[in-house]
Amino acid sequence: MEKVELNFYVQTLERFVKTGECDEGKGYGPLHAYLLTVMNDPFVKARVLADEVCARVFLDMMLRFVRQSMEKERYNLQKSQTEQKGMELALEWSLDKKKHGWQALVQEIDRKYRQYGFDGNFYMTSLCDGKYADDELWEKMVDDWKEAFRNKTKREQEEDIASKRDMAEKRMKAAIETIPKYLADNRINREEFFQAWGLMDCIWNTVEFERLRKVVRLQKSYPEIVKVANKMGRMATEEGRGRMFVSEGTVYRMEHSSKSDIAGITVGDDLNSLLPMERAQCADEELEDLFVYKYLTRKLQNFRYKSEVMRPARRLEVRPFVRKGPMIVCLDTSGSMVGVPEKIASSLMVKLLEIADRQKRDCFLIAFSVSVRPIDVRRERAKLLDFFSTTACGDTSAVRMLDEVFRLLHSGEGYAGADVLWVSDFKIPLTDKDRICRMQEHRRVDTRFYGLQIGKAENKWSPYFDHIYKIGYTPMRKY
Repeated sequence: MEKVELNFYVQTLERFVKTGECDEGKGYGPLHAYLLTVMNDPFVKARVLADEVCARVFLDMMLRFVRQSMEKERYNLQKSQTEQKGMELALEWSLDKKKHGWQALVQEIDRKYRQYGFDGNFYMTSLCDGKYADDELWEKMVDDWKEAFRNKTKREQEEDIASKRDMAEKRMKAAIETIPKYLADNRINREEFFQAWGLMDCIWNTVEFERLRKVVRLQKSYPEIVKVANKMGRMATEEGRGRMFVSEGTVYRMEHSSKSDIAGITVGDDLNSLLPMERAQCADEELEDLFVYKYLTRKLQNFRYKSEVMRPARRLEVRPFVRKGPMIVCLDTSGSMVGVPEKIASSLMVKLLEIADRQKRDCFLIAFSVSVRPIDVRRERAKLLDFFSTTACGDTSAVRMLDEVFRLLHSGEGYAGADVLWVSDFKIPLTDKDRICRMQEHRRVDTRFYGLQIGKAENKWSPYFDHIYKIGYTPMRKY
């Protein structure tokens, strides 16, 4: 059975939602076969192609089903990794081990896989009288073992889908029939629905929807919320061209006649920061395999630098670009944010999530007070909902939050040119000079730092940001 990635299912469902077309290709497994039956259902096709709300609900609910099925399949494969490794090791058995162990092995395989196509009786007869020494016959036995394992995996996936499909279809059909009517009866515009629905984890509940809708409607009282949300990311010019930095390897940053930049020792796979003992292993033929293993597992000992000596090199180019960059949102959850500021921040996050979903952009939430709680908002809806139900508390510190931001910005090319947004009352003490300098370095290589200040406190951070938007409010103001 061909290995199918999540992106294949995403493309299949999105094409159906836009055009009504669906692949009739075979060989993609039980999950693809199930999706075909749903997409060819006349009721589903008629609703999805006629109504944008139905299309969004169908797409989200089917993708949720796909992800759950793939997670279950991945879990089952992880559980069976020992057996899969045993299949490969069996090919390396010595003649003596085959002589004393072939019967037990065939009996064990037959016990587990007879119903999935493995013919134990055939091999009990074929391998006797010393024929276990026939490498070609032994390899055929292992190949049949692998084929039976694949058949078992496919059967388990089919059974898992069958056990969940009826309930999933029932919920999906009820949703695409009920939700448009509810929106029409209550005169709810689609923009409000899409934002609130994005947080509901595909579980329709009118009470929860109305609670989230109140959060969304704050945007009418505070239009700065939408202004800030739309500012995040890179925009193409009218000609479809704009300036952006692109990754171009790494560079050294060296300061002559300066103090040592070494801050300590860490582990990783940076070949430019190796300790001398690691370099010695690399040069030693007998230790070369150990060096390669430590490199692949990111366990090489590296110097750690205060200034992050190796950093992404970027060069400014004029290139056509449409895709907006990723968003990193740092949201203050200290005690001073309780009340209206907390609700404004929640409304902004709902709007940003809707934008991230619609534009397929990465969005990372770092909720911070003294500690930080990173959340990948598009992939961790449950954590995001838990966050919205938590009351702000504690003091404010930017130290750990900034360290997490820097970690993300250095995590790969995907975050080159990211936009960082702080949402806070900015009653945050200034951090040390080293972190301030690192902020400015990232700004110089096209990372933009925006702020949304809620309230009228003195803001000492303003010089270090590209722009800070402000929302003044009074505690008695209705929302």
